[in-house]
Parts: sequence; structure tokens; C-alpha cells
Amino acid sequence: ALGTDATSPVPPTTPVLPNNAAAAASPGIGLPASNPPSSNSSPTTAPAAGWRPPVVTLVAAARNRLTPVYQTATATTPFVTFDNRKNFSGRHVFVVIAQEGNAYKVQLPMRPNGRTGYVKASDVTIYQHDYALSVDLSDHTLIVYKGGKEVQREIVAVGTAKYPTPTGSFFLRELAKPGNPRGSYGPWAFGLSAYSNVLQKFGRGDGQIGIHGTNQPGALGTNASHGCIRMKNAAIIKLAQTLPQGVPIEITQ
Repeated sequence: ALGTDATSPVPPTTPVLPNNAAAAASPGIGLPASNPPSSNSSPTTAPAAGWRPPVVTLVAAARNRLTPVYQTATATTPFVTFDNRKNFSGRHVFVVIAQEGNAYKVQLPMRPNGRTGYVKASDVTIYQHDYALSVDLSDHTLIVYKGGKEVQREIVAVGTAKYPTPTGSFFLRELAKPGNPRGSYGPWAFGLSAYSNVLQKFGRGDGQIGIHGTNQPGALGTNASHGCIRMKNAAIIKLAQTLPQGVPIEITQ
């Protein structure tokens, strides 16, 4: 789990887009019809059977400092509001699930894991990218995909039996630069939309799960963390230079 005392903000960067496409995709491009609003409140954290990496992912990025989120596409009162000042990358992003009228159904980076909600189209900018990640906890393997094809594979350390890494469908929420690149988090740390199912607090953080480097490379390939995913420092540097916010990650047992 990440502790906020170990990291510092990183300015937001231009999204990495497939084929050098424009930074903003047309609203509604490639979006399926939304599920009925009544299904919105039920967390869905179990990985889908036969999961395949998406070729393209649409991401909704906050236009303003505050982004209200609603229970349904037509609701007028938000049930939660995200503040860009509380994101290490300087803005919040949400992976788009579907479009319904003038709103987008999105994955939310909050407890309980798997929570969804709706953001108004006027409150976000839509962009797309072609990256995805998967983590197999049993094999201690992280795979990077581009356009649905594997481009990088890394051996990682994951959570112990006492502090397991949660499974499910999540996304890269933010990127932070730890104060000590030779410390336990290494030179970079991605914050995920996932949270520990055991730890409500960790250090000065809130139990958020991350992907980061390590100063204990000998523990890679084992269950050694408080839930975070550790990898070689050289590997996390490469990911930090490549991946935009909003990359989906599928974590399976």
C-alpha cells in the first residue's frame, strides 16, 4: 500500500495515443450502450472470464478542479466529488465504460473496489490510448500490452497472505515521484484505482494499491508486499516514461 509521505506530485503529461492521434477523441466513439442505472451501485471487482486486453481504452479527464460524480446519468445531485488537488498527476481521470445521453459511465478510484458512477460530458475531456496491463498474482507476472499485443513482461512481488493484492479490473490513477529514488518505492510509483481490502490506512496514506520500484530486488517473484506490486527500478522507469493515466489493469489470482 502507498503512503503519501513517500511521494511527490508529478505534473500531468500529454496522453500517449495510438498512432499519434489527436489528444481528444470524439465523444461517444466506440462506446457501447450503458447498463441500466440500477446496476450502477453494485461493485464489480471479479475479473471477467476469458479477459483479453482492450485494443483501445477511452478515458475521461477532469476539465475543472472539481469533478462531480452522479449515481445515474440523469441525476442532478452528486454523491461524490473528486478534487484535482488530491491527485499526484494534477488531475483525475476515469476509465469510460459506456455513454448514456450527455453522461459517461465510468470506473471510480474509490472504495469499495469496483465502484462506478456517471460524469457529465461537460465536466470531462475524452481521450484514447492503446495500452493495458495484466497482473497474475500466482505467477508473479506483470504484462504490458499495446494495441492488444504483449510488448513487455516483468517479474513482480505482490501482497502477502495477510495483506493480499486485491483482484479485479482497475486502472492507473496517478503517477508520483518518491522523495528517495533508492528507497522502498524506487524512482516512480503509479497509484491505482484499487484499495487494500485489509488496510484502511498505511503510513499517511489510505491503503491505496500501487505499482512501484523497489530497493529489495531479491524479493521479486514472491509474496512480499502490503498489497502493492513491486518491480525492477529499470522496469518502472520505462513504464513511467510510456504509460498515460487511465491505463486499465486486470489483476487475477
